[in-house]
This record gives sequence, structure tokens and C-alpha cells, in this order.
Amino acid sequence: MNLGLLLDIIFLIIDIAIALWNSYNAGKISAYRKGLGRLFYTLGGFLPMGYVAVIILTFILGYFGYISISSAVFLFSFSFLVFGLEIIIWGVIATYTTLVTAVKYRDWKAGLITAYNAFATIFDAWDYISGFFSNLRNVRKAIDSSDFSIIDVILILITGLAIGFIVTYTAYKEGYKAAKTRYWY
Repeated sequence: MNLGLLLDIIFLIIDIAIALWNSYNAGKISAYRKGLGRLFYTLGGFLPMGYVAVIILTFILGYFGYISISSAVFLFSFSFLVFGLEIIIWGVIATYTTLVTAVKYRDWKAGLITAYNAFATIFDAWDYISGFFSNLRNVRKAIDSSDFSIIDVILILITGLAIGFIVTYTAYKEGYKAAKTRYWY
């Protein structure tokens, strides 16, 4: 197996776990601050999980030849452009909230998470900026290709986002329920 493919698989698994964790925590936050919880759910749970689902669906359907190469290239590049920017925005929000927690409660674990979030956000921003124009070119070339199918692209995007919503909304509701039915011992 190619090392790059193995790393991609590992990062997709980590992304799934983080999106589920963020969704669960967003549900807990929503129990007390509905607007903030919904924002955290959308940016930290639903959209990242939708991104992962679109990437996995594109890879599987492209590998088995159900979609054209240009449609797969479009989906990979488009996902990078749209979801990459969303991940950077979420990284800034996550870094800020963990920094506030670290300072307010003098929590060293939150300080470590803040450092990780800051590093990850800077890395994501650098990756996004350095790959922006090449991915934009790939999107334009894919659209101009004779085998590009907008119907395939729309169906995969809708399916990926639907999968992302179903999975993360379940975690969100569990977090909400856990916050509302907290037992005091």
C-alpha cells in the first residue's frame, strides 16, 4: 500500500472521530446556548463529516469507474476549495474557544489543545493558500472536459452531505440528551 494513501486513510478516520466528537459536544452546548451549539455543530461536525463522506464516495465511485475522471477531479478540488476554507474558519473558532477555556480556568489540558488547534489551523491555512490556484485550475479544467457530469457531482454532494448530516445529527442529539439528563451523584 502506498504511504500517502495510508496517511490519507488515517487522516480521514481521525476527521470522522473529530467530527463526531464535535457534534456530540455541540449538542451539549446547545442544551444551554442553542445558537452557539448550532454554529459549532455546523462548522465542527456536519460540514467536516460531509466533506469526509464526499471524499470517500468520490474515491470509491471513481475507483470502480462509476464516475468519470473529470468528475472525480472536480469533486476532490471543489471539496478542497469549499470545505478547506470552512475548516480554517472552524480552526480559528476552535482555537479561540479553547484559549478562552485555558485562560479562564487555568487548565493546562485546554492549553495543549489550544496549541494543537493553533498549529493545525496555521498548517491548514498554509495548505489551503498553497493549493488554492492549482485546485481552482483543476475545477475549471474538469468542467471543460467532455466527460464531466454535473448530475454525478450534484448526486455525490447531496449524498455525502446527507450521510454527514445523519451521522453527526445523531451524535448531536445524544450530546443534547446527555446535557439535559445529567445525573448528580
